[in-house]
Amino acid sequence: MLRLHWKLFFPMVGLLWLIIGITITYFVIHEKHRQKENLENRLLNVNNTVIEAYEHGFDLVNTVKFIELFTGNTTLDPLRVTVYDDDGTIMADNRGATIVVHDSLGVVTPELQTLWEGSGNATVRDMAYDNKMSMISSLASSDGRVHTFAALPYEGEVLDFLGVDPMVWVAVIVLGVMTTALAYFGSRAISRNVYALNDFARAIASDQLPDNVDSLKFPQDELGDVSRNLFTLYRDKIHAEQEKIHHERQIGMSVSHELNTPVGIIKGYIDTILNDDNMPEATRQKFLARIQQNADRLASLVGDVGMVLRLQEHGKVVGIVTVDFYQLACRLAEDVKQGHVADGMTFEIDMAEGCCVKAHESLLTTAMLNLIYNSAQHSGGTIMRLSYLGVEAGMRLFLFRDNGCGVDEEHVARLFDLFYRVDSGRSRKNGGSGLGLPLVQRIITAMGGEISVKNGDVSGLEFRFRLPAAD
Repeated sequence: MLRLHWKLFFPMVGLLWLIIGITITYFVIHEKHRQKENLENRLLNVNNTVIEAYEHGFDLVNTVKFIELFTGNTTLDPLRVTVYDDDGTIMADNRGATIVVHDSLGVVTPELQTLWEGSGNATVRDMAYDNKMSMISSLASSDGRVHTFAALPYEGEVLDFLGVDPMVWVAVIVLGVMTTALAYFGSRAISRNVYALNDFARAIASDQLPDNVDSLKFPQDELGDVSRNLFTLYRDKIHAEQEKIHHERQIGMSVSHELNTPVGIIKGYIDTILNDDNMPEATRQKFLARIQQNADRLASLVGDVGMVLRLQEHGKVVGIVTVDFYQLACRLAEDVKQGHVADGMTFEIDMAEGCCVKAHESLLTTAMLNLIYNSAQHSGGTIMRLSYLGVEAGMRLFLFRDNGCGVDEEHVARLFDLFYRVDSGRSRKNGGSGLGLPLVQRIITAMGGEISVKNGDVSGLEFRFRLPAAD
């Protein structure tokens, strides 16, 4: 089986030779056409000279002799010139090479008939004359009394003049050898890079890659750079997979936290109902309705969490509706209080009624609970507040903040990274999986919004986010 080098070489050299052949063929045809036009123009000039001599009263015999003398030892050396009057009598000729127009009966020969009849206009034609292929031109005087014929047989100097310079073929051979060498070394260079990539692929398949990319002998060119980048990407992929395995247990903990939140709320309401035998029926029904709402949310939470995790891949979410954010926040405030989600922190709302946004209600609830849970578990503060800042370019702006200890600035930029955990700088009461805040960021983004985080001017963290305003 042919190696890649030769599979590249033969098509490349064939293509290069084809290009050379087409170029040289075009050049030769174009040059021969140009040279022929040159000869045709010179024939026309000969006839024009004879007619001008006649019209100026010069002797035509001397004119033809002058032309013969002028064209001798040139490309036009085999030139024939014959001048006839309108009766067919020869008025001038050169060296016995007469262009016979009439046959023995005085009739114009068929091959020259067209030239004789059309000699009022300068014409040049190729035709067989006197058993030779010749270039023949004819021209008549303005009074029609004189017809001049000029013929140039394709022989001797004419053929040399119309031929191809031998140096052209030398140039073709030199150019062909150079392009062949170029194709050979070029295909070998490309193949060498591919061979290196093949060795790299074999090393991957056999799991025998070195730890250092510099130990692999990749070429110092673009393909070599591609190979080195592939090596780096492969190593990064291995490290990412190892990191993924390392965090699989943490993901399970995060999902457990997501499920435990509505469970805790339901348990809080049930405990309240069971411990208060004198609870008013209206309050009991209200609590039971909240229990039902959280039970429904618990039933759909597993699907919602899976959908959120897919948001990073698909980048969008379905089920966007108009949500009254104020009502949602009020329900959250009561749920947080009854379910002891805030762990002793106070959840305040600074928002007017009728603040509606376009969102997925269940996912927005999940996002807000994640912010609340994150603040309660890690801020070490006493108050968290959700504030409405106004509307801008069709987006409603909100601020969620706490009065906790915040985080070191080196961690702020990575709080939305999956699995990133702050190991110092915040008062941690429970370990976290590093998935809560990334979920918040992906939910807000998937619903067409944006979110950012920074340390507060005084204390705590500030989460500024925007959501599409509902009409």
